Amino acid sequence: MGKKPSNTDIQFWRDSDLPGVEVRYSNYHEEAFRDHTHEAYSIGFLESGRTTFLLKGEPHDAEAGQMVLIEPDAVHACNPDFDSNMAYHMFYVDPDWVQSVSNEVFGDESGTPRFLSPVVDDAELLALWRSLLEVIVEGGGKLEKESLLVEGLADLLTRHAEMGEVDTPAANESVIMRVTVHLSARIAEKVSLDELAEVAGLSRYHLLRVFQAATGLSPHAYQTQLRVDLGKRLLASGREISQAAAEAGFSDQSHFSRVFKKVTGATPQQYKDANRE
Repeated sequence: MGKKPSNTDIQFWRDSDLPGVEVRYSNYHEEAFRDHTHEAYSIGFLESGRTTFLLKGEPHDAEAGQMVLIEPDAVHACNPDFDSNMAYHMFYVDPDWVQSVSNEVFGDESGTPRFLSPVVDDAELLALWRSLLEVIVEGGGKLEKESLLVEGLADLLTRHAEMGEVDTPAANESVIMRVTVHLSARIAEKVSLDELAEVAGLSRYHLLRVFQAATGLSPHAYQTQLRVDLGKRLLASGREISQAAAEAGFSDQSHFSRVFKKVTGATPQQYKDANRE
């Protein structure tokens, strides 16, 4: 009998009643992720097992019954502890949802929400997010889904977040912004290090150091993340895997599949097969 494939228990839900919200269930017993980011707020809870996950280079411990909170674009890698079977549900919530609820609760000038801690013990809040999960999976009404999401975000922000102030970009931040905008506008194109250095107005070596320090990723890893994020959107919209690979700038479907799994822990087919309703 052949060896049973590992890390294959993965499912996604994308609900047309809640645009900008994606739910993921995963069950892992070995390392599945490399450092990566999400464009969305990641709000989840462990069903079983333990993890010591890295967030911005710092380790954090979480176990069953605890919630994990990660802000957009924060570099992280969540893998199970040795000899631990880790299962979790994770909500990926578009920043517009979070900001709109923040503005309703704290006022229009509340600033960008930032989590006080990446791991929290809050049984009441967890029960609320579990209720939202149930109505998404079981197909509840739109009003119920929206009400639970808004309530869950409001309780999360009032209990476990602070409102950051709008900062004036410093010199390095302006450089990073120019480079990230340049990469975002040319996701599927071949971009050279010389080209990025010219955009930044820095030497190649200085650019690499400044970019890594600011984002936690190399320019190449950042480009890869952008391409995978685009690939996800294309798959969610119904593109075939080969089409998504080409439009996202990968050399072929095989390359796309390898990189996609390294970044997301799932195959493109698993992501494409997500229940949309």
